[in-house]
Amino acid sequence: MRVLLYARYSTDLQDPLSIDTQLTMCRRELAQRKWTEVGCYTDGSQSGATIHRAGLQALLAAVGTGGVDVVFADAMDRVSRSQADMLPCTKD
Repeated sequence: MRVLLYARYSTDLQDPLSIDTQLTMCRRELAQRKWTEVGCYTDGSQSGATIHRAGLQALLAAVGTGGVDVVFADAMDRVSRSQADMLPCTKD
């Protein structure tokens, strides 16, 4: 599986190292599954209440070009707080 990773933290009051921790957890899971990381996108100090984040928009653009099977994050709320935001991102 070809995987894009995504990580974010919400506010400037949180530790920016949170992104590194999230990515470490994701990469451990990828290694266990023998999946291949093909890209990594992050957003620091950005709320999950909106999908209008530079890193997430770049990730979505990369998905649109193909060559990606899975978008992987430490938790769904890292990508979006709204499940409705995720519907256009699902693939048949």
